Amino acid sequence: MTLNNNEIILKEILPKKSFFFNMTEKLRTAFSVFYLAIAVFLITSILNSGFWLFSIIGIGVFCSALYITIFRWIVKYWRLKNNYYIITNQRIAIVEKANGKILKYKNLHEIDQVNAEMNTKHFGNIIFGEPENIFGRNDEKFSFFGKRGVNFAEDKYAFISVENINEIIPVFNELGLKVNKTFY
Repeated sequence: MTLNNNEIILKEILPKKSFFFNMTEKLRTAFSVFYLAIAVFLITSILNSGFWLFSIIGIGVFCSALYITIFRWIVKYWRLKNNYYIITNQRIAIVEKANGKILKYKNLHEIDQVNAEMNTKHFGNIIFGEPENIFGRNDEKFSFFGKRGVNFAEDKYAFISVENINEIIPVFNELGLKVNKTFY
Protein backbone atom coordinates (compact mmCIF):
# COMPACT_ATOMS: atom_id res chain seq x y z
CA MET A 1 0.00 0.00 0.00
CA THR A 2 1.37 3.38 -0.99
CA LEU A 3 0.88 6.23 1.45
CA ASN A 4 1.31 9.93 0.77
CA ASN A 5 4.10 12.01 2.34
CA ASN A 6 3.59 12.47 6.09
CA GLU A 7 0.61 10.08 6.06
CA ILE A 8 0.24 7.91 9.15
CA ILE A 9 -2.15 4.98 9.58
CA LEU A 10 -4.24 5.67 12.67
CA LYS A 11 -6.52 2.62 12.57
CA GLU A 12 -6.89 -0.58 10.53
CA ILE A 13 -10.31 -2.21 10.61
CA LEU A 14 -11.19 -5.74 9.53
CA PRO A 15 -14.88 -6.03 8.68
CA LYS A 16 -16.88 -8.80 10.29
CA LYS A 17 -18.14 -11.33 7.76
CA SER A 18 -21.80 -10.73 8.52
CA PHE A 19 -24.31 -8.10 7.57
CA PHE A 20 -25.86 -5.23 9.46
CA PHE A 21 -29.51 -4.68 8.52
CA ASN A 22 -30.63 -1.13 9.14
CA MET A 23 -34.18 -0.10 8.29
CA THR A 24 -33.23 0.81 4.72
CA GLU A 25 -31.76 -2.65 4.06
CA LYS A 26 -34.80 -4.33 5.58
CA LEU A 27 -37.09 -2.38 3.24
CA ARG A 28 -34.83 -3.11 0.25
CA THR A 29 -34.88 -6.82 1.09
CA ALA A 30 -38.68 -6.89 1.39
CA PHE A 31 -39.06 -5.01 -1.90
CA SER A 32 -36.54 -7.26 -3.67
CA VAL A 33 -38.41 -10.41 -2.60
CA PHE A 34 -41.65 -8.84 -3.83
CA TYR A 35 -39.92 -7.88 -7.11
CA LEU A 36 -38.62 -11.45 -7.51
CA ALA A 37 -42.11 -12.87 -6.96
CA ILE A 38 -43.53 -10.55 -9.63
CA ALA A 39 -40.67 -11.49 -11.98
CA VAL A 40 -41.34 -15.22 -11.51
CA PHE A 41 -45.05 -14.68 -12.20
CA LEU A 42 -44.21 -12.53 -15.24
CA ILE A 43 -41.75 -14.99 -16.74
CA THR A 44 -44.07 -17.98 -16.29
CA SER A 45 -46.92 -16.06 -17.92
CA ILE A 46 -44.77 -14.86 -20.80
CA LEU A 47 -43.14 -18.23 -21.48
CA ASN A 48 -46.59 -19.80 -21.70
CA SER A 49 -47.73 -17.16 -24.20
CA GLY A 50 -45.17 -18.16 -26.84
CA PHE A 51 -44.34 -14.61 -27.96
CA TRP A 52 -40.52 -14.57 -28.06
CA LEU A 53 -39.98 -10.80 -27.74
CA PHE A 54 -41.80 -10.67 -24.41
CA SER A 55 -39.83 -13.76 -23.33
CA ILE A 56 -36.56 -11.86 -23.74
CA ILE A 57 -37.92 -8.93 -21.72
CA GLY A 58 -39.25 -11.32 -19.06
CA ILE A 59 -35.88 -13.07 -18.76
CA GLY A 60 -34.18 -9.66 -18.36
CA VAL A 61 -36.61 -8.67 -15.59
CA PHE A 62 -36.15 -12.04 -13.89
CA CYS A 63 -32.33 -11.79 -14.02
CA SER A 64 -32.34 -8.28 -12.55
CA ALA A 65 -34.73 -9.40 -9.78
CA LEU A 66 -32.52 -12.41 -9.05
CA TYR A 67 -29.44 -10.17 -8.80
CA ILE A 68 -31.17 -7.66 -6.51
CA THR A 69 -32.57 -10.40 -4.27
CA ILE A 70 -29.68 -12.89 -4.05
CA PHE A 71 -26.48 -12.13 -5.97
CA ARG A 72 -26.10 -8.62 -4.53
CA TRP A 73 -25.45 -10.25 -1.15
CA ILE A 74 -22.83 -12.58 -2.63
CA VAL A 75 -20.96 -9.57 -4.05
CA LYS A 76 -21.20 -7.79 -0.67
CA TYR A 77 -19.86 -10.85 1.16
CA TRP A 78 -16.99 -11.19 -1.32
CA ARG A 79 -16.03 -7.55 -0.70
CA LEU A 80 -16.16 -8.07 3.07
CA LYS A 81 -13.97 -11.15 2.82
CA ASN A 82 -11.35 -9.58 0.54
CA ASN A 83 -11.07 -6.00 1.82
CA TYR A 84 -10.21 -4.07 4.96
CA TYR A 85 -10.45 -0.42 5.95
CA ILE A 86 -7.87 2.10 7.08
CA ILE A 87 -8.06 5.54 8.63
CA THR A 88 -5.04 7.78 8.21
CA ASN A 89 -4.36 11.34 9.20
CA GLN A 90 -5.17 12.41 5.60
CA ARG A 91 -7.87 10.03 4.28
CA ILE A 92 -10.04 6.99 4.75
CA ALA A 93 -9.53 4.05 2.39
CA ILE A 94 -10.81 0.63 1.42
CA VAL A 95 -7.85 -1.67 0.77
CA GLU A 96 -7.65 -5.07 -0.90
CA LYS A 97 -6.23 -7.71 1.48
CA ALA A 98 -4.36 -9.75 -1.13
CA ASN A 99 -2.06 -7.06 -2.51
CA GLY A 100 -2.61 -3.95 -0.38
CA LYS A 101 -4.00 -1.99 -3.32
CA ILE A 102 -6.19 0.95 -2.34
CA LEU A 103 -9.55 0.39 -4.06
CA LYS A 104 -11.33 3.56 -2.91
CA TYR A 105 -10.36 6.48 -0.77
CA LYS A 106 -11.67 9.84 0.29
CA ASN A 107 -9.59 12.69 1.68
CA LEU A 108 -10.62 13.91 5.12
CA HIS A 109 -11.17 17.49 3.94
CA GLU A 110 -13.77 16.14 1.45
CA ILE A 111 -15.84 14.48 4.18
CA ASP A 112 -18.66 16.76 5.31
CA GLN A 113 -20.34 14.26 7.64
CA VAL A 114 -19.77 10.84 9.18
CA ASN A 115 -22.79 8.68 10.02
CA ALA A 116 -22.46 5.64 12.26
CA GLU A 117 -25.42 3.25 12.01
CA MET A 118 -25.14 0.54 14.65
CA ASN A 119 -26.94 -1.78 17.01
CA THR A 120 -26.59 -1.76 20.80
CA LYS A 121 -23.49 -4.00 20.53
CA HIS A 122 -21.76 -1.27 18.46
CA PHE A 123 -21.80 -3.34 15.26
CA GLY A 124 -22.83 -1.61 12.05
CA ASN A 125 -21.80 0.66 9.20
CA ILE A 126 -19.85 3.90 9.04
CA ILE A 127 -20.95 6.07 6.13
CA PHE A 128 -18.89 9.02 4.92
CA GLY A 129 -21.27 11.58 3.47
CA GLU A 130 -25.03 11.50 3.26
CA PRO A 131 -26.48 7.96 3.56
CA GLU A 132 -28.44 6.67 0.58
CA ASN A 133 -32.17 7.03 1.06
CA ILE A 134 -34.49 4.09 0.28
CA PHE A 135 -36.58 6.26 -2.04
CA GLY A 136 -33.76 8.35 -3.49
CA ARG A 137 -34.00 12.06 -4.13
CA ASN A 138 -36.05 14.01 -6.65
CA ASP A 139 -32.95 15.24 -8.49
CA GLU A 140 -31.53 11.75 -9.17
CA LYS A 141 -31.48 10.20 -12.64
CA PHE A 142 -33.75 7.27 -11.74
CA SER A 143 -37.36 8.21 -11.29
CA PHE A 144 -40.59 6.31 -11.65
CA PHE A 145 -43.31 8.31 -13.40
CA GLY A 146 -41.78 11.61 -12.28
CA LYS A 147 -41.77 10.60 -8.61
CA ARG A 148 -39.13 8.93 -6.51
CA GLY A 149 -38.54 5.20 -6.92
CA VAL A 150 -36.88 2.56 -4.76
CA ASN A 151 -33.14 3.19 -4.58
CA PHE A 152 -30.77 0.20 -4.56
CA ALA A 153 -27.57 2.27 -4.79
CA GLU A 154 -24.97 1.44 -2.17
CA ASP A 155 -23.24 4.17 -0.20
CA LYS A 156 -20.15 5.07 -2.22
CA TYR A 157 -17.80 5.60 0.72
CA ALA A 158 -18.71 3.39 3.65
CA PHE A 159 -17.11 0.97 6.05
CA ILE A 160 -19.58 -1.95 6.09
CA SER A 161 -19.98 -4.50 8.93
CA VAL A 162 -17.66 -2.88 11.46
CA GLU A 163 -17.42 -4.15 15.03
CA ASN A 164 -16.76 -1.91 18.04
CA ILE A 165 -17.70 1.36 16.38
CA ASN A 166 -17.52 2.98 19.82
CA GLU A 167 -13.71 2.51 19.66
CA ILE A 168 -13.47 4.09 16.19
CA ILE A 169 -15.58 7.22 16.82
CA PRO A 170 -12.87 8.88 19.00
CA VAL A 171 -10.42 8.60 16.07
CA PHE A 172 -12.80 10.61 13.88
CA ASN A 173 -13.37 13.13 16.69
CA GLU A 174 -9.59 13.62 17.00
CA LEU A 175 -9.44 14.28 13.24
CA GLY A 176 -12.07 17.01 13.62
CA LEU A 177 -14.98 15.06 12.08
CA LYS A 178 -18.33 15.08 13.82
CA VAL A 179 -19.99 11.67 13.95
CA ASN A 180 -23.79 11.30 13.83
CA LYS A 181 -24.82 8.11 15.65
CA THR A 182 -27.95 6.16 14.84
CA PHE A 183 -28.93 3.07 16.83
CA TYR A 184 -31.15 0.33 15.40
